[in-house]
Amino acid sequence: MVLAGVALLVAIVAAWLSGGSLDRLGALPLQSRRLVWSAFAVQAMATVVGGPIYPVGLVVSAGLVGWFLARNRGVRGTGLVALGLLANALVVGLNGAMPVSVEAAGRAGTTTQHILIGDDPRHELADRHTRLRWLGDVIPVRAPWRPEVVSPGDVLLAAGLAQLVLIGMRTGPRPARHARRPFRTPVAV
Repeated sequence: MVLAGVALLVAIVAAWLSGGSLDRLGALPLQSRRLVWSAFAVQAMATVVGGPIYPVGLVVSAGLVGWFLARNRGVRGTGLVALGLLANALVVGLNGAMPVSVEAAGRAGTTTQHILIGDDPRHELADRHTRLRWLGDVIPVRAPWRPEVVSPGDVLLAAGLAQLVLIGMRTGPRPARHARRPFRTPVAV
């Protein structure tokens, strides 16, 4: 998702220009970080295997990320990420795939051909039977290098990630420095 990548890049640059550091971000007291790596691995495996494993992998991956977010709910930014994931899970759960607005795709300058020919099992074209259509991919993003259509959940997710990075880099705990041993002058014997 281009939107999340741009939001993260802007947050990193803004935090760095205002005195933030990646060391502070890395020192955030996040619990159960392995859940995120596990979610990524499950989703990657499900994408490669495909078929009926794909939706199961998405559910397991979303559950792992949800667990991580619940364990870290006191960290600013995780609430928006959780709301975004919940909104996306709700619309996908009700429709079986993420509904995409043809009109929004046209405004973004992208095509829906891959959905029409069945090359994208994660998306479907929105129609009059779509439930909660407004939570689907309805927001055109006219990025010059890769236009896309995103959902309100994607916007919340990108905003939450940007908030987490920006605040974490600027106000996160200072990383612990390794204690240096004092230099000792050799004693002549």
